[in-house]
Amino acid sequence: MDRFSQILYDLGKEMDLDLYPDPNRICQLNFHDELHIQIHYDEPKEEILIASFLYEVPPGKYREKLFRACLISNNEYPRVGTLSYSEKNNKLTFEKRVFAPNLQSDKLYQILQDFFEKAKTWKDAIERGAPLPVQPSNKSSGGSMFGMKP
Repeated sequence: MDRFSQILYDLGKEMDLDLYPDPNRICQLNFHDELHIQIHYDEPKEEILIASFLYEVPPGKYREKLFRACLISNNEYPRVGTLSYSEKNNKLTFEKRVFAPNLQSDKLYQILQDFFEKAKTWKDAIERGAPLPVQPSNKSSGGSMFGMKP
C-alpha cells in the first residue's frame, strides 16, 4: 500500500468510512451534501492538500467586501486554511496544505474537522449574504506597529 492509500485507510478508520484514492489520486468527501472536500497527496512535497469550492462569488459591492474579508482571514494565526478565488469557475475556494511524513490519522481527522467548520461558516455566510466571519483586529488604535506614537 502506498503512503497516500495508507493515510486514507487510517483516516477512514477514524471516520468509520472506506476511503481510497480515485484513478486521479484524489479522495472526495461529501459532508452531508453541504460541502464537497477533495484530498490530494503531493508525493514530491510529501504534503496533503485539502480543498473545497465553497460558493459562487456574487457580483457587486458584496464581492469586494468578500475579497477584503478573505485577505484578512488569510492573515489570521493560527490559520485553518487559505481562502482564494477561482476565476475559472467564479467560486471562492478554501484549501489547506498539511506536511505528511509523520502525520497521524487522529491529527488529520482533527484538521479535517476544523477545515469543515471554517469552510461551512464561510459558505453559509456567502449563501445568506450575511456578515463575513472575520476575526476583529487586535491592533490598538493611535500608534504604530511597535506601539510608538509619532
